[in-house]
Parts: sequence; C-alpha cells; structure tokens
Amino acid sequence: MNAILLAILFVGGSMLFAVVGVLIGRKLVHRHVAEGHNDVVVPIFATAGVIYAVLLGFMVIAEWEAYHAALINTGEEAALLVPMYRQTTVMAPEKGREMQHAIREYAEHVVQGWERFQAGERNVRAGHDVNEIYRIYGTLTPATKARELIAAEFLTTFSKMIFSRNKRYVQAAESLSWIMWLGAIGGGVITVGLTFILFMERWWPHVVVSSVMAGLIGILLFILALVSRPFVGPLAIHPEPFEQALRVFDDVDKGN
Repeated sequence: MNAILLAILFVGGSMLFAVVGVLIGRKLVHRHVAEGHNDVVVPIFATAGVIYAVLLGFMVIAEWEAYHAALINTGEEAALLVPMYRQTTVMAPEKGREMQHAIREYAEHVVQGWERFQAGERNVRAGHDVNEIYRIYGTLTPATKARELIAAEFLTTFSKMIFSRNKRYVQAAESLSWIMWLGAIGGGVITVGLTFILFMERWWPHVVVSSVMAGLIGILLFILALVSRPFVGPLAIHPEPFEQALRVFDDVDKGN
C-alpha cells in the first residue's frame, strides 16, 4: 500500500474516529454525567492508557530492532563479498578470474533483481551464481600450503555470506502477525474510546484533546506498519551495499 494512503488510514482515520466518537458520546452521556464523574473515569482511563502505552512502545521498539537487524544483515552479506573477491587474487590465475566473474555476477544480479526480491520472488539468477561459485571452488587444486589456507578461508567467508543471504530472505518474509495488530489497534480503540465519556463543559476542547491523542497513536501505528516490512515502503532497505561492493571490485581489479 502507498505510504501516503497508509498514513491517511492510520493517522487520519484515528483522528476521525476520535472526533466522531466524542460528538456522538457527548450526545449519549453528557446529560447523565457531571464534573465529579471524572473522579471515577480518569483513574480507569489512566490505567488503560499506561497498559496500552507499554504494549505499543514495546511493539514499535521490537519491530525497529528487527528492521535494524535486517539492515545490518544486508550490509554484512554485501561486505563479505569483498574479502571473497580479494582472496581470489592469490588463487591460480585462471581459476581466480573465473571466481571473480562469478562473484561479480552475483552482486550484479542481486542489484538487478532487487525489485523482484521486494515483491517476494526468489532471485533465480543470483541463486545460479551461488551454485557456480560452489562449482568453481570444487575444481580448485591448491599447489601450495598458502593457497590451501586461502581456499579454506574463502569457503568460511562464502558460508557466512550464504547464511546472510538466506537470513535476508527470511527477514523479507516476516511481518507483524494479525494477533499483534489486533492488540495494537484494539488497544488504541479502547484507549481513545474512554475519552468519549469524560466530562468537559465545552465540546471543542473535548474534540481537540481526544483527536490529538488519537493522532499520536495513529502516528505510532503508521511507524509500526512501515518498519514491520523492512524491504518494502519508504523505509525499504535498498541494494546500495552491493553497489558499493561492485565499486570495490573495480578497485581490486586496478590493484588497489
């Protein structure tokens, strides 16, 4: 869903709910309550507000940490390609060039297929490049002890890169469960709904206070929706780390 529409849905919808709820609530209960009514309602409202604030704050922080973990993991996957590429320079010349080509192809195909990855599709070309790297590694015949050590280190680095790649796909498939959304939205409805039965002499301060609180809750729900899908939306993680790795490959080819 478009981010602007999502913001209107969460923030605008929350404020509209508060305005309409206050106006209807005042018509239904205003004549039956007086100033002392708040002495009973406010403690209940404060307790519900604290419980909901803890729940919503925990959810936003947890989803932000998951988003940040996905960002770090994507950077690590791309960063691991650089030492792999450098390690090919001490392989046998023919195998080294073949391995460099496969590693470069992988980075390029990840960048080119990023939009399909965001849409939930597997990157078949990048997966083929992974198999090609394995195939080339299997044909290496280190002639010296140094090359044997480099080959072992290359496999370790490559295994870490594959782990990060698989983890990236898992992170892209994750989203906030409907049960958590039920708690986040339902708690907001209850908390804002309690403001409808507060006693205030004039209607417009009542509307302003309730709509402002509802708007703040809507903003947090909007942020929650954005960070719950780390590879989609205006905060989506992009393939810049892989583009940076490709630039480093060029430097390595130049002897830097």
